[in-house]
Amino acid sequence: MGNPDEYLLAWRQQASQFGLSRSTSFSDYLTFLLQQRSTSNGVFAAKGSVEEMQPFFEFFPNAPCVWLVRENKIEQAVSWHRAHDGGVWTRTTPAAKHASFEFSVERFLYFYDEILRREAMWQEFFSRRKVPPLLLTYEQVCEAPLAAVQSIAAHVGLDASTVADVSSPLQIVRDNTNAAWIRRAEQAVQARDAKPPQ
Repeated sequence: MGNPDEYLLAWRQQASQFGLSRSTSFSDYLTFLLQQRSTSNGVFAAKGSVEEMQPFFEFFPNAPCVWLVRENKIEQAVSWHRAHDGGVWTRTTPAAKHASFEFSVERFLYFYDEILRREAMWQEFFSRRKVPPLLLTYEQVCEAPLAAVQSIAAHVGLDASTVADVSSPLQIVRDNTNAAWIRRAEQAVQARDAKPPQ
């Protein structure tokens, strides 16, 4: 549904990659996206941070939103640490491997705190908004992907019964290193939380 992508991250650069002029206005870029990147059922989808999505919501204040969060923030921060510093965000074959580097408590805590900060920003945004989001967790999507996609279809006004199957070429990136790092990450959070406030 909607070919979701981070269209609004460095949008001028992306506009030029689509063959548009560097002088293209944001409204013209959105018009192009809606015409060229919507799926045949009329759905357009974009994803991004609060900051990235704000200009979009100025044009479409009542657009339905899907808010995807992860229940285990420590695991999410470890994955972000490895993806960002190791250079592997997704993979479709087992061949893609992270660059070798050591776990950093400081880097992990940065990503962990950033996850909490961004989630709080979304919470504040949605609390001010008339249209409530569809809240899904990463864990729910992994456990029951078809049900998750059907709920999204219903949320954006489509007949959920038309979604009979879902598949993805993406493979799980985490490995045994993640498990070892998660234990160290849990210790880091516990140690920091145990410190008396300054």
